[in-house]
Amino acid sequence: MKTSILEDLLENKNLSFFDKSFRASQIIDFVFKKREFDFNNYLNIPKNIRDQLIEKYSVLKLEPALEKTSIDGTKKILFKLNDNNFIESVILKDNKNRYTFCISSQCGCKMGCQICKTAQMGFHRNLDFIEIISQILYLLSVSKKLDNIVFMGMGEPLDNFTELVKCIKVIADKLKFSVTRITVSTCGLADKIEKLFEVFPTVRLAVSLNSSIQEKRDKIMPVSKKYPLTELFNALDRCYLKYKNRISIEYVLIKNFNMNQEDLDGFKNFKKFYHINLIPFNSSDENMKPSDENIKTFYNKLEKMGFNVTIRLRKGSDIQADCGQLYYFFKNQ
Repeated sequence: MKTSILEDLLENKNLSFFDKSFRASQIIDFVFKKREFDFNNYLNIPKNIRDQLIEKYSVLKLEPALEKTSIDGTKKILFKLNDNNFIESVILKDNKNRYTFCISSQCGCKMGCQICKTAQMGFHRNLDFIEIISQILYLLSVSKKLDNIVFMGMGEPLDNFTELVKCIKVIADKLKFSVTRITVSTCGLADKIEKLFEVFPTVRLAVSLNSSIQEKRDKIMPVSKKYPLTELFNALDRCYLKYKNRISIEYVLIKNFNMNQEDLDGFKNFKKFYHINLIPFNSSDENMKPSDENIKTFYNKLEKMGFNVTIRLRKGSDIQADCGQLYYFFKNQ
């Protein structure tokens, strides 16, 4: 696979065969405004330069390998990277015709959360910011519309902090996309959370909690041992009180594990300004899959405690594009 032209343009490398200051802006315009990835169509650039671009470069730093579409319209794309690793991205459409791109930040993940299939892959490597941006650009060429970006795909975004920051800056600058419509998901890297808000005060944050009880959380989320709940919520409290930006608590509902009265009691320790997003666990094991009645009961009790609560409408389950499912294509290669 050829080198992406974006690597040289966005990292200010020397492109000896044309006047970078002039031609670069033309290429940037084709890529980010027109979403044109074929150099043959860059007609305002002389043919001899187009020929050199075609010979030496591609636009994106990945290539689509497979696409699946859910019965609910969700699309999942498998991308092949230059080193023959693979990642997945998802296009979600809601009932108000809003499009959300779910983007991967790593190939695999090292956090080891027991309820996430990506964790079963282990960790392969971080994605660089060109690979992350390439996902967004390709998905734009498919959907033609973008309302929200969520870094909730493969990997822990804050574990790839430097490249994530570079990517968001390019999104804001080149795509003119508001940071207020970007959500970064984390399993709870408390120190990086505060650093993220220092760089992007208006970014949205989603924190995977999955248990309000330290001992239970330790069992399914190893990161909780390094960043205990007390330390995590101290950091979250500081960020919310300083920036007043929405912070969502993602809570996967697991039958016979985290839906008891003691789990509800654990929420008494948390401030009421957090938005709690309940996610029914998608499992073929009926011993782990909560009933609709139990979900509603848990929801109602949290509401009575004074929390703002929603139940996530699951999308793309039939193509394994749902929360925590991004591993399907790997095991079926």
